[in-house]
Amino acid sequence: MQNHARYTIGLDYGSLSCRGVLVNIADGKVMEEAMMAYPHGVMDHALPDGTPLQGEWCLQHPEDYTLALETVVRELIKKSGVKKEQVTGIGVDCTVCTPLPVDEHFRPLCLDPKWASHPHAWVKMWKHHGAASQAEDINRVCHERAKKYLDWYGGRINSECMLAKVMQVLDEDRPVFDAAAAFMEMADYLTSLLVGKPAFSTSMASAKAFWGIKEGYADGEFYAALRPELRDLPKKLMEHYPDRTVARPGECVGGLCEEMAEKLGLCPGTCVSAAQMDAYTPMLGLGIAKEGKLMMVMGTSTGIMLLSREPKAVEGVTTCLPETYYPGFWGYSAGQASVGDGFQWFSENCVSAQYQQEAKERGLHIQQLLTEKAEKLGIGESGVMALDWINGNKSVLGNSRLSGAFIGISLTTRPEHLYRALLEATAFGARIVVEAFRKAGVTVEEIHACGGIAGKNPLMMQIYADVLGVPLHVSRLTQAPALGMAIYAAAAANAHESIFAAVEKMSGQDNIIYYPSKENQAKYEALYQEYALLHDYFGRGKNPVMEKLYALKNREE
Repeated sequence: MQNHARYTIGLDYGSLSCRGVLVNIADGKVMEEAMMAYPHGVMDHALPDGTPLQGEWCLQHPEDYTLALETVVRELIKKSGVKKEQVTGIGVDCTVCTPLPVDEHFRPLCLDPKWASHPHAWVKMWKHHGAASQAEDINRVCHERAKKYLDWYGGRINSECMLAKVMQVLDEDRPVFDAAAAFMEMADYLTSLLVGKPAFSTSMASAKAFWGIKEGYADGEFYAALRPELRDLPKKLMEHYPDRTVARPGECVGGLCEEMAEKLGLCPGTCVSAAQMDAYTPMLGLGIAKEGKLMMVMGTSTGIMLLSREPKAVEGVTTCLPETYYPGFWGYSAGQASVGDGFQWFSENCVSAQYQQEAKERGLHIQQLLTEKAEKLGIGESGVMALDWINGNKSVLGNSRLSGAFIGISLTTRPEHLYRALLEATAFGARIVVEAFRKAGVTVEEIHACGGIAGKNPLMMQIYADVLGVPLHVSRLTQAPALGMAIYAAAAANAHESIFAAVEKMSGQDNIIYYPSKENQAKYEALYQEYALLHDYFGRGKNPVMEKLYALKNREE
């Protein structure tokens, strides 16, 4: 290894683990990878002290994130043999919105024994959907006051935004709300720890916290219309810190502080990039830096991203905001709330002992067995169709109260029939989003995919190509988000003349291409039309049974 080589580190915090890469800034070559699963995982039944969780909860432990930061970085340095002086930059991305309440000493509130048994004192995951009623209040006030925020967020606010989640804390545990000095995105919290001072990303503030690059936060009257106690809400967000640094991803928010440098085994002063959303960073990793290329990041959920030189109103996008990915571009973001975690739910809860035993005897994961059996089925052979809203609908309906469904089940239905129906349903849901972009006049010329599922399930990728009707470019990169964050870190460290030059030099563009079959396209077109009818019947108010069932389940009045 040449001593003059320089490197950056990109850290990608997903739903269940942190993945990191150490990358050569000259050519983007990934020199080493490391990962760590969160010890506490997802807390949806009980808190660490045994306090039971009742209702819709998806919480995490903040120390899982900080432990992963130290563990992954140190492992990257140790395994690679790179000297710490050769690392010029570091950056983190996280799922969003993942809010953390902190006290006046910048300590997570949940780590104080006084608040450890309060669920609202803990980290809420992006897919915590307990704030559905608060999101509806935001939509109502935006309509009543003709606020433009709905244009920023695809015409409808969902429960994943910072404002809805903070409102839920206020409504359900006022003492926690009062005790929180500030609510921070986890990625901003980690970046702040790295530089030793409050540091915020414009991308996340605009995407999830009703903050505009030109506009700042909303006025007090808007917040007061939601809840009188929220009139000064920005003082519990980034405005709580007058000495804060606010920067775009790819810009430096400061140098690595001495305390964190010692913990990570890096040099003090190493450039730290402003944080980014985990669904956005693969844009850089895949080398997408112009209009017309739609990207799907496929994991527990699917993020769907696109660039445009000008804003257009697209139904159901979660954001349409300036400079969230690159300077000079508007960034669109949409998504599907349940993909991989829906498949996991099915394989863990809906498969017989006979299938589990067969998978064990053959040395297969149960989903590998289900995929193998599903691949032998013809299109429509099972007579089953699914709605993939197992964790609500993010786009285009923006309604977390919606739920999954199977249509066409009979006594001859087998697990592989249902599993294939779920695979197809996620492809149909993706097409709904793609058509919403095209209907709004946003160009979609190519479709790219990356993520764990995209690289592991050829059957699913062929279904997507057939349903979408275009070649599907599936990246061979195993850690596209982490690579993208490493590219942001290189730009922040001025390793290249611009962020676009960094993408050109460092991105990975090796793809497997799945081509649609004309025969399969015709068959899936008929099925898609039926899916679209079900989508509108249950999702656009013709039959609100799913929302009624949600209310009964959660004991809402």
